Amino acid sequence: MDYFPHSETDIEEMLAKIGIKNLDGLTLAIPERYREKTLNIANAKSEQETFRYFSDLANKNKNYKDIFLGAGSYNHYIPAVVDEISSRQEFYTAYTPYQAEISQGTLRAIFEYETYITTLTGMDVTNASMYDGGTALVEGVVIAISTTRKRKVLIDRFIHPEYIEVLKTYMALLDVECVIFDSNPLTFDIESFKKVWSDEFACFVVGSPNFFGSIIDYSEAAPIVNGTKALLIQTIQEILSLTVLKKPIDFGASIVCGEAMSFGMPLSFGGPYLGFLAVKKDYLRKMPGRIVGQAKDKDGNICYTLTLTAREQHIRRELATSNICSNHGLCALRASIYLSTLGREGLRSCGLSNIEKAYELKDKISKVAGFSLPNQNFFNEFVVKTDIPYNTISKKLEESDILSFLPLDRYYPDYKGYYLVSATENNSSSDIDNFIKVLKEIK
Repeated sequence: MDYFPHSETDIEEMLAKIGIKNLDGLTLAIPERYREKTLNIANAKSEQETFRYFSDLANKNKNYKDIFLGAGSYNHYIPAVVDEISSRQEFYTAYTPYQAEISQGTLRAIFEYETYITTLTGMDVTNASMYDGGTALVEGVVIAISTTRKRKVLIDRFIHPEYIEVLKTYMALLDVECVIFDSNPLTFDIESFKKVWSDEFACFVVGSPNFFGSIIDYSEAAPIVNGTKALLIQTIQEILSLTVLKKPIDFGASIVCGEAMSFGMPLSFGGPYLGFLAVKKDYLRKMPGRIVGQAKDKDGNICYTLTLTAREQHIRRELATSNICSNHGLCALRASIYLSTLGREGLRSCGLSNIEKAYELKDKISKVAGFSLPNQNFFNEFVVKTDIPYNTISKKLEESDILSFLPLDRYYPDYKGYYLVSATENNSSSDIDNFIKVLKEIK
C-alpha cells in the first residue's frame, strides 16, 4: 500500500499558489446544481482495517489453474524483463513527451513500438497508442468517414461483438449508420458481399482472426471496396497471429486495428489493454494519438520528436483528433520491451507454439464423445459444438479450476451449443491432457 501524505501546511501552500482560500473553492467550476452537499460515506477506518477491506474484495476474484479461453484476452507468458524495465522511474510516468530535449528515452521507446507494429502489419505508420481494440476500431472508422465523407459503414457480423457495440455508441453521436453484414463465421463469401456492398459505404470492417477464431481471406473484397473509393479495415483481436500469418497489407487493407494485449499485458481481469491502429501513409494526417519521428541533429546524432501533431491535439476536447491519455504510453512501452526481448525469431517461435498447442487441443477434443468441431482455419482459438448443457459444462470446469468454453449464443442466439476454446504457449501438453480428462467426465 502506497502512502502519500498531505499535511495542513502542504494543502495551504498549494491553495495559496492557485489563489483559492479553501478546498471548497476547487468545485467553483462545477454548476451549483451538480454539487453534492453531503456524501454517504462510512466512518473512517484505520490503515489496517482499510487494507483488510480491500484485500477481502481482491480475494473475491478467481484465479484459475488452467485457462483455455481467449475471446480477446489471451493468456500468454510475459518475460520478467517486461515488468522490470517498464516499472523503472524513467518510464513510470504519466507525462506526454512534448519537450523532446528531455524525453529522448520515452520518445525512442514509442518510436520502436511504432516500428514493430508497422513491420507486423505492413502498414506505413502507426500511433502510440489506443485504449483497447474497440476504441482502436472506432478511430479507424472515423478516419474512413472523414476521408470519404460518407455516413454509412459496413461491419462484418463476426468481428468482436464488444467492438461492434463500442463502434455503434460512437457512430450514433456522429450520425453514422452502422450496417451489419450477416456473413459466415468460418469463411468469406464474396458473392454475398457483392449483394450487400454499394458506393454508399465509407468502409468495410472485417475481422481476421475473427471472434470465432477463424482466419478469413477477404482479399477478393479489396478491389471492390477500393473501386468505390472506400476503405477496407481489418480488425485483429489476437495480434500474435501476425507473427505467422500474411500481413494485412497483402490482403489489401488500408487500415488495421485491434488488440495488442498479447504483447506484454497481463490478463488483469480485463485491462488496461493495448489498442493498436496502423494505416497507409495516405491517412497519416488523420491519425489520433502520438506519432514519433526519427531525425538527426546538427551534429549527426539520431534524435526523436513528436511529429505531425500539435500539443493542442491532446488537450482541446472536441477540437482534438485524439482521446488518448498520456499514461497509456506505458502499455505501448511494455509491448516494445516484450517485442524487443523475443525478437523476430522468438516471436515466430511463440506464434508457431500457439498453433501447435491449439491444434493439439482440437485433435484431442474431436475424439471426446459428445463434442464435434466444424472445419475451420484458425490460429489459437476455435469453435467446439456440443449438445451438453452449458451449466453442466461450466460446473465441471469450475470444479476442476479450468476457465474455458465461452458460450457463443451469449452474443449470437442462432449459435446455441457452440463454444469458443483457445490454447496458447502457456498450455502444456499435460494441461491439455488434464482438460481432456475433465471433458470426458462430463455426463
